[in-house]
Amino acid sequence: MNAAQEFLNAIGWGAARRQTLAGDASARRYERLTMGAARAVLMLAPPEDRATFDAFLSIASKLRGLGLSAPQVIGSDKDKGLMLLEDLGDRDFTALGPDQPEASLAATDVLIHLARNREGWTLPALTPHVMAEMTLIALPEGSDSDAALAEMQAQFVRVFTAPLVPALRDVHAENLLWLPDRLGLTRVGLLDFQDAVLAPPGYDLVSFIKDARRDIPDNIATAMTTRYVQALNLDGDAFATQCALLSFQRNLRIIGVFRRLARERNRPAYLTHLPRVYAHVTEALNHPALEDLAAVMQPLLPALRP
Repeated sequence: MNAAQEFLNAIGWGAARRQTLAGDASARRYERLTMGAARAVLMLAPPEDRATFDAFLSIASKLRGLGLSAPQVIGSDKDKGLMLLEDLGDRDFTALGPDQPEASLAATDVLIHLARNREGWTLPALTPHVMAEMTLIALPEGSDSDAALAEMQAQFVRVFTAPLVPALRDVHAENLLWLPDRLGLTRVGLLDFQDAVLAPPGYDLVSFIKDARRDIPDNIATAMTTRYVQALNLDGDAFATQCALLSFQRNLRIIGVFRRLARERNRPAYLTHLPRVYAHVTEALNHPALEDLAAVMQPLLPALRP
């Protein structure tokens, strides 16, 4: 009997039917369990990745404590990397399509709620230095990259506002579930949040709007941004510059991550998204307040172009 079956037997789910679910970009695997009318999701994580496992447990508890729909943990075995979770269903935002103002604004309200509840989190902080270092995965070695990193950090210091707020970091259509039978903020189910950080306001908003996998209509993006700015009483022009810089940083890193996934994990499907991701980078560099950054990035763009 394998470890997963022993775990399920111990928590009363040993008789469940198991069905493999699509995984994410990590080494984790998922199975949907069905036992009569009851359903749950089994997460199988590398046992050696204990920090990520513990982070998921801690952050899930924090999110539920804030009244948000993170999955309830039914049982876990940290030493074996096994966790049984509440099944929130499979109606993710991708299935809804991008032109869904109700769901998109509900997701925005979740991000506003997180920004308003920034106390009591134990998360790593995305400082200007850290955010610059995160883009190294996409940059070739050489003096041009060194100059770009220095300019990035200077721009991050200049533009990003304090205080930092909780960011789930991978907020996009595949990690958000629509739960229309629930009310208010709980209509948005949250997945894949174990890499949460403290980040400049708007990080997750930009992650959603500048999605690597799908295009968000301009009217939806504008409505989401306006709602976020007004709710948090932000300066609209300053926030627009911040969002452009966040989009640049995030999508530059994604270029490197997707290329590595294709090269090292034999996942070439990620390369199909690179034209959109590259377009997000160049669009951000066209922001008039980022002219100096655009100048130092110009020699590097040919190597980044898909």
